[in-house]
Amino acid sequence: MIRLDQLRHLPLFVLFELAPSAWTQTGLARLQRALPRPGAEEIGLLCAHDLARIAPLVADAGVSMVGASFDPAEVLRPRWPLAQVLTEQYRLSLAGEGFARRLLFFGAVDGALPDRRLQPDPKHPASPWRVLPLALIGEGEAIERIERDLEAHLLESGECAPPVATALASWFGVEIAHARHLTALDLLAVLRAQYLQADGELLADLLEAALLRPDRAVFLQDPSGLHCAWDGQRVRLQWTPAPAQPCAGWRGRLARGRQLQQGLALHGIETIWVSCADQPAEALLGGTELGDCVEERIGDNAVARWQLHQDDQLGLWRVEGLDAADAVCCRLYPLSEQGLQRLDTLLGELPRQILTGNNG
Repeated sequence: MIRLDQLRHLPLFVLFELAPSAWTQTGLARLQRALPRPGAEEIGLLCAHDLARIAPLVADAGVSMVGASFDPAEVLRPRWPLAQVLTEQYRLSLAGEGFARRLLFFGAVDGALPDRRLQPDPKHPASPWRVLPLALIGEGEAIERIERDLEAHLLESGECAPPVATALASWFGVEIAHARHLTALDLLAVLRAQYLQADGELLADLLEAALLRPDRAVFLQDPSGLHCAWDGQRVRLQWTPAPAQPCAGWRGRLARGRQLQQGLALHGIETIWVSCADQPAEALLGGTELGDCVEERIGDNAVARWQLHQDDQLGLWRVEGLDAADAVCCRLYPLSEQGLQRLDTLLGELPRQILTGNNG
């Protein structure tokens, strides 16, 4: 008998793309609702049969699937939390006994899934790409064999059989352009290609580090000069401005940093700014954590008025406090959306001058 502590799971996904006609508010709203139990069971059975057609060893594994579609960023998260929940529910269904192959499909009853962690986030930005997650579960060596088999065949032979695509379109109530089975590595590769098209190579590299090597620190540098690291829990970004140095290079690093913050947040990955030396790279792991807004003092003079620097790409990116002689006596740097929101309180009632374009 295979003990429960010997079980291993393999995350898999059905990736489907909406047809242009379905890219509407009504279509998107349908995709963010979980399917009722009959829909989850029909699609789950079809997917299990289809995967066994591609890789016959799948027929020996248990299957745990939720009848809900997600944006790819909701499932591509460190340590694969959605697959962990599906596996946890499968273990609970065994009631403490040894492993038994079963097909477990979760659908909504009165609009609610049995575990709220399986519910898609309605606030997540909409996308024409959706994924239906499932997990294959079984004894460790058996799952490893299935994984090797699927990695070798899914990318070329993973197109969903017509009944799967038809059931997806019918139950979600949208027209689907195409659908295919993917491993976690395949899905990550698809998303990486999209990020590269949007100048997101650094984002893709950090995401791969967080998903594929979560327990190992990884250090990267962007062409803008921004140093960053995955520390096993979150991404650290290096803070570089200093009162005695010009700020011209900081704009590009801040732009990249904000882009990373927004992109990583979609994957549930926290980012922090830290103050540390440039070398060695490992200094990022021990740097001083900064808050949402950093103040640099230049002398002891009081601020008489503020200069707000902003541009079309970043919005407000730097604030300079000028003393009575119009000399810079402090600088404020908002490092996040929360930092931008705090600036009104920090600036108080003193006069403000807004400078736009490439000032500084």
